[in-house]
Amino acid sequence: MIGSANTTAWFPEGASTHAAGVDGAFLGIYVLAICALVVTAGLAMVFVRTFLRRDGDPERMPAGSNNKLWLGLWVLGAVLLAGFAFQSGLPAFVDQNVAPYGAYTVGVTAREGAWDFTYPNGHVADTLRVEVGRPTRLVMTSADVAQGMAIPALRVQQTIFPGRTTEAWFEATAAGDFPIYSDASSVATQDSLTARLLSLSTTDFQAWLATVEDIFAGRTLAEVGELLYTKQGCMACHTLNGAPLVGPSFQNIYGHEVESTDGRKAVVDAAYIKESILTPNAFVVAGFQPVMTPYAGKLDDREIEAITEFLKSLSDHVEPAGDAAADEAPATDGTSEDAQEEK
Repeated sequence: MIGSANTTAWFPEGASTHAAGVDGAFLGIYVLAICALVVTAGLAMVFVRTFLRRDGDPERMPAGSNNKLWLGLWVLGAVLLAGFAFQSGLPAFVDQNVAPYGAYTVGVTAREGAWDFTYPNGHVADTLRVEVGRPTRLVMTSADVAQGMAIPALRVQQTIFPGRTTEAWFEATAAGDFPIYSDASSVATQDSLTARLLSLSTTDFQAWLATVEDIFAGRTLAEVGELLYTKQGCMACHTLNGAPLVGPSFQNIYGHEVESTDGRKAVVDAAYIKESILTPNAFVVAGFQPVMTPYAGKLDDREIEAITEFLKSLSDHVEPAGDAAADEAPATDGTSEDAQEEK
């Protein structure tokens, strides 16, 4: 048992700057606990042998007085053990709770069935990517029930509460793929939430950031629009299933005629969508309140075009391009019908 005091029997190989402080404290307390166990068990065996009733011993023996020296040494040993545990764990505890200035901040949202990691550029992913050698600060909250994030390889563990913000930080020292666990089971999956942490070199991390910062790379306009629908929080007010929420549903809204609260009518087209995004209170659809936040300065023309294409993909009122001219195809040989009849 003493031989298994090697921390790799309890923890995976350390991959962050926290590992030295956590592993050192654990190893010290582990060894002292083993020593205390050996001493306690040894004394118990000695006492059993010493005070074992033998033939001819009287049934009642007078109680002796307490040995103040041994009692004092026993109490002192317990106090020293507790003091060592406190002193060895305090520096690592303080270090893990004070993130370095300028640490790269990633937002973490825990919810039933999934983790969401939000980067400073607004990108949301279900995998946490960090840069080796750069302190990373996690700002965490829960969308529903209390959760707990544990990254064993990085020696990170933090409880996450709904309606509150908690923080943790680390600095990865090695590149690799490490598991992230939750210490609370999900009602949706009947299992602990799991995710992955990818620790990347500076070159790989910057290359990945460049790909996610350009949301148009490798995506159609409709796909970008769907991404913006999620990223900008449009789902909080507009559904995709036809059911109205705070605002009208996006299903089949493109090409549909709507009426404003003051009786004006308009057809939902590209110009209408742009106006509704930039100045939503200019035309408030009847039955709804003017509560939408203006996005002027937050979305550029290309992003608005992408949202428009996404709304087109949800609508049955959009005519495929070329249908209108399909019935007016010219003669293949360039000759008029009258000339062909004369021939």
